[in-house]
Amino acid sequence: MNKIYDFLRSVKLALILFISILISCVTGVMFFPDQQAKAMIFSSLWFNSLLILLVVNIGFCFFSRVWRRKITPVSLGMILFHLSFVLIFAGIVYNSLFYFNGAIRLSEGETLSNTVPQSYDLAEWGRFFNHARLKGDTTLVKLHTHYKVNSADKGVANQILVGDGNDKKEGFVYITNHMDYNGFRYFRDRDGFSLLIILYDKHGRERYGAFVPLQSLKQKDGTYLYTSGTAVRSGSFPFPQDPLKPLLNLQISYSPDPQKERAGHVYFQVWPFREGHHVQGEKIIAKGEAALREKFTAGDYFLSVHEVRYWASMNVRYDPGLLIILTSFWIGLGGMILTTIARLARSRKRQDTG
Repeated sequence: MNKIYDFLRSVKLALILFISILISCVTGVMFFPDQQAKAMIFSSLWFNSLLILLVVNIGFCFFSRVWRRKITPVSLGMILFHLSFVLIFAGIVYNSLFYFNGAIRLSEGETLSNTVPQSYDLAEWGRFFNHARLKGDTTLVKLHTHYKVNSADKGVANQILVGDGNDKKEGFVYITNHMDYNGFRYFRDRDGFSLLIILYDKHGRERYGAFVPLQSLKQKDGTYLYTSGTAVRSGSFPFPQDPLKPLLNLQISYSPDPQKERAGHVYFQVWPFREGHHVQGEKIIAKGEAALREKFTAGDYFLSVHEVRYWASMNVRYDPGLLIILTSFWIGLGGMILTTIARLARSRKRQDTG
């Protein structure tokens, strides 16, 4: 037991751990992509084991020196400060093993299950995260463009409903406010327009309809282009989609009316359907502009945008170690204040004695 004790409070062990962790961090940041570095190093058991061993080593190094000393206000403050340092590391390790971080995107009125991986555009979690914690559904009730709290304009706010059965919670998420539910926190991320596109056959009968979220691409002049495509460029997509077979490739852009919300004009571009996106230079079927609810001729079909809604993307986070980390900061601050006051009082007492 003495050998184990001496090993755990060894300065050599501390140096070995610090060097190993430093080399691992530099290697992960410089030589691997983010996700690969996280999987191979930062979320691995061996790396977190090094952090845990470092926490134990720091605790043994410090507390073994003050164990038999007389407790004074100065020493108590130092103990609290070093205890906070140990707790910070412990909270970081605990959080990295049990966290969840996802991005969920919904159009107004849409409901997605929190338990299904397909509901998230991006999702990552710690090695020991329990997926049973993901319960219920998330619904975007409405997006408010000018949400006010006590006459103060908070900008865009997402009104959401989260939960399962009778256990549901409704709230507003905006730039300075998040919503908590069952340990998960919802933060506003991005938002944009979502258009209800209706497909008609040549006889004018409705064949298909779906809400299509548009990208918000910032232009050089500071304005935004609202269009289908990717996060970096406009592009087409197969339309319609499941359960029907695609009939054409469609690119759509939306020009909102500056005077009236959820109004404006739509610009269509239609190509013959090909697997994947249309080939550059392929002959276009039709292109042109139409007002909302106005039919646009696309070869043997008609297209129309019947409704404009908003979509919102929110970050969903579960950080079980956050409370430990924040508490440790307060403990450390309290220790620093206690030590400072005690030393000032002791210094003044010496001066008075002199």
